[in-house]
Amino acid sequence: MSEAHIVTVGTSIVRNAAQRGPLPPGILAKVRAWAQAPPLSREDVEAGEAARKSGEEFKALLQLLASEPRVYSAELNAMWPYLERKSVAAAALLASDSGASHLCASLLEEYLRASGVECEVHRVPELGRSFEPGLYNLLDTVASLTAKYRERGLRVYLNATGGFKLETAVLYLAACLLGADRVYYIHEAMREVVELPALPLAVDQRFADALRKLGPEAEREEAERALGRGLLHELERRGLVEALGGRVRARRWVALLLRLS
Repeated sequence: MSEAHIVTVGTSIVRNAAQRGPLPPGILAKVRAWAQAPPLSREDVEAGEAARKSGEEFKALLQLLASEPRVYSAELNAMWPYLERKSVAAAALLASDSGASHLCASLLEEYLRASGVECEVHRVPELGRSFEPGLYNLLDTVASLTAKYRERGLRVYLNATGGFKLETAVLYLAACLLGADRVYYIHEAMREVVELPALPLAVDQRFADALRKLGPEAEREEAERALGRGLLHELERRGLVEALGGRVRARRWVALLLRLS
């Protein structure tokens, strides 16, 4: 069966190019600045603008990536065994909310499309800038993509090599909940691809029953009457629902998991 790979994308391409890339001096200076730039800084915004694919910086970085993909990209290094087997039909590249990560995702998109892989890039709002909102946005994105790919009959693999370690740990649990088939990454000590099985997990039955009673969205007063203020607060505290003015709504990943209509 063909596979769809959901790939968290860090900044390894930019960082490795800054350290070892044979680039023209002017481009190398920019890439080194991008590799060290904090999110939303002037240099990081410039890196994001380079993701438009028409500039000389993008073309130079893509040429480097194509010359030694496993050297310059941690994500491709982990993905390589699947690419060699030609089992990857689609890839969703999830960038953090930074210009450098978005640039790296765009470079990966161009490389993978040239290899015959259907690709899409998602820049996840707040990811890498604000922990809790970014994490929930990441979960919602992965939930939507997992559901979409499974509907197409594809096996869903999560490439958790790139990005932030704590978010990756949470994402592994989410992948288990959402029905992904495998999670894999490059083991830092063994320097080889490690596959983790997606263990069968479930939302606590008490919370699942409450969420099904609530539905995908409701007026706050109505939700408090139906569930009780204490239980509703517990659902909010655990990140299963979010407050939107005078309404409460199940998180996207929860709604997909529980098939709330």
